Amino acid sequence: MLIPMPAMPASGGPPSQYLLSMRPYMLAILIVQSIACFFQVFFLLEILGGFMNVIACALGWYAWKEDMHITFICYWGMMGLINGLFDLVRFIDAQVHFGGPLFSKDDVPGSIGTAVHLFGPLSFIAGAVFAYRACTRHDTPEAERGSGSWACEGGAGYGAARPTTFQSFRGQGQRLGSV
Repeated sequence: MLIPMPAMPASGGPPSQYLLSMRPYMLAILIVQSIACFFQVFFLLEILGGFMNVIACALGWYAWKEDMHITFICYWGMMGLINGLFDLVRFIDAQVHFGGPLFSKDDVPGSIGTAVHLFGPLSFIAGAVFAYRACTRHDTPEAERGSGSWACEGGAGYGAARPTTFQSFRGQGQRLGSV
């Protein structure tokens, strides 16, 4: 393990109502990311950076297609955070050394390039914030009851906490080799 982090949540069945209610927000973020990736690869001709962003965006599309698969949402968010932060730092570095205006009426292609360099990383960082919220709240009872922001209507649905009668270290137990 390279970075000490908790384990990624695994999908244990159908998505919760909370995750399903967040589906349109994720779709909007993915559309913006896809447009930014398209312009980065085909307009700005940044092949390597664009390819990395396309991989991150593809993880998000796969998670969305698989009914908001929480594991892939977390992977999408982590990769988007890393790519978004590096691209944002690269944008800030270029603007500090360039020193010119961000947008200009006289230089439309340059303004489009600036918009792609600015909104691409911001969309990936927004996706990382979205994924963080989804991963930390996808199975909480508060999310199922409909409290807080991005909450769903109705009561408990899939993924709601169910009472259990299991008690650890109770009962007879089993010995190896005994019949």
